[in-house]
Amino acid sequence: MPTRVLALDIGGTKLTVGVVADSGDVLAERVARTNPAYSPNDILDRLFAMSEEALLETGLSQHDLSGIGVSFGGPVDFPGGRTVTCHHLPGWENFPLRDVVAERTGLPAIVDNDANAAALGEVRFGAARGCQHVLYLTVSTGVGGGLVLDGRVHRGANSMAGEIGHTLVVPEGPMCTCGRRGCLEAVASGPAIARAAREAMAAGETSTLADVPEEGLTARQVAGAAPRDALAARVLGEAGRAMGVVIAAAVNLVNPEMVVIGGGVSQAGEALFAPLRESVNQHAVPESAQSLRIVPGALGQRGGLLGAAALALSEPRLTFR
Repeated sequence: MPTRVLALDIGGTKLTVGVVADSGDVLAERVARTNPAYSPNDILDRLFAMSEEALLETGLSQHDLSGIGVSFGGPVDFPGGRTVTCHHLPGWENFPLRDVVAERTGLPAIVDNDANAAALGEVRFGAARGCQHVLYLTVSTGVGGGLVLDGRVHRGANSMAGEIGHTLVVPEGPMCTCGRRGCLEAVASGPAIARAAREAMAAGETSTLADVPEEGLTARQVAGAAPRDALAARVLGEAGRAMGVVIAAAVNLVNPEMVVIGGGVSQAGEALFAPLRESVNQHAVPESAQSLRIVPGALGQRGGLLGAAALALSEPRLTFR
């Protein structure tokens, strides 16, 4: 009989619940928009209501599940099972998410941040299946990262490993959401790509993107224009090269066999990946770069959900109190 788990993905814009088999098959799924006015307990009430709907669809009950995995959109104290904070939702400072989920369901639970969960999901179900040493980046509104070394998530001394988006790449560069300047997130995230395109047009460069209202321009539109628009191609190329500099440093440090790029910006195609790979090859130790594969993630919008499932299925430290 297959092992089945409940997967919860708590993000700043959406909540997702799924009943997932150990094969990676999503047996039932529910998605709802996140209400930023909700408290943590309000959000959990919504998630558990969605869970009941999903279980009803499958004909299963909680007794048929082996555990619950939770992917959370913010830093997590992994050993303690507590959320540290969330930049998008109030009230999550030092919240005992793992224990609350376990106590309310009677099931063992495990909680990690969304990038670590997605990294594990790509290893178990996605683009990095079969790999033991993987660097994962999610590039969308921000830039996050996760490390899988020897087949296990590497979390560091206090669960903060993988914050690759806050690696300095442009000294005295644009302001980052963390309050520092020149971080990778400040130059290569979705909003940063859109901002760079707007600034270039404001400086007088011509582009087909000039027809897009300034406040409505997105990285997706920049990527879509890149095959036929010199400005868009240059902006994406600069973002890709910045990613490559930071990835090369990580490659030199931990020697992964694969780098997986997830998140919405990963859909930009070769306009992003070609300069990114070129930059990695230029800056990484040749012996590490030659054997490295750099690929887009395979899990798409289900990265957080299947990452949460992978946590529950792969980690031996499920806890119930």
